Amino acid sequence: MIRAPMARPVEDPLDVGLLAVEQATLNRVYEVTGFERLRDSLARPGGRATVQLRFHHTGHCPAVEGELTATVWLVCQRCLAQFETVIESSVRVAFVASDAEATQVPDEFDAVTAPHGRILLDELVEDELLLALPLVPMHATPADCALRMAAQVEDDAEAEKVEVAVSEAKGPVHRPFGDLRDLLKR
Repeated sequence: MIRAPMARPVEDPLDVGLLAVEQATLNRVYEVTGFERLRDSLARPGGRATVQLRFHHTGHCPAVEGELTATVWLVCQRCLAQFETVIESSVRVAFVASDAEATQVPDEFDAVTAPHGRILLDELVEDELLLALPLVPMHATPADCALRMAAQVEDDAEAEKVEVAVSEAKGPVHRPFGDLRDLLKR
C-alpha cells in the first residue's frame, strides 16, 4: 500500500529557496497566544493573526511579500483602558545567508538571515507582528477615551456615595492623626 507523503508541520523550517523557485503562496491563521514574545506586549493574550505570503526571487535572493493582519488587545496610553484593535503590516523580506549579503538586498526589502536557506514561518510572523505594534497604543480618537473616562468618573462618584453612606451608618469616624497638622505648626 502506497501512502501519500505527510504534510510537514508549520513549525518545520521552510526552505525559502525552494518556495521562491516554485513561487509558492502561503495563507495561514495563527492564534496570538502561540507567540510568546508578542504576548508580553499585549493587554490580553487572545486574538488571531492572518498572513498571506507570496515567495519569489529578487535579484539573487529568495524573497517573500505579503500582508499580515492581527486582532489584539492593547492598553491605551491616554486613558489606560484595554481596547481591541487591528494591526496590519506589509511584509517585504529578502532572505540572505549572511550579514555580508544583506548589502545586496534591494532597498524596498528588509534583509533577514535564513541559516541554511531555511526559516521558521511562525518566528517570521511573530517578528513582523512585533514590528507592526504601535509605539504608543491609543484609542482611535480622544472621544473614545473621554467616554471611558466619563464612565470611570461616574463609577468613582457612585463608589464615593456608597462609602459615605457606609461611614454614616457606622457612626463618627475616629482619626488618630487628625490633629497632627496643628501640632506640627507649633
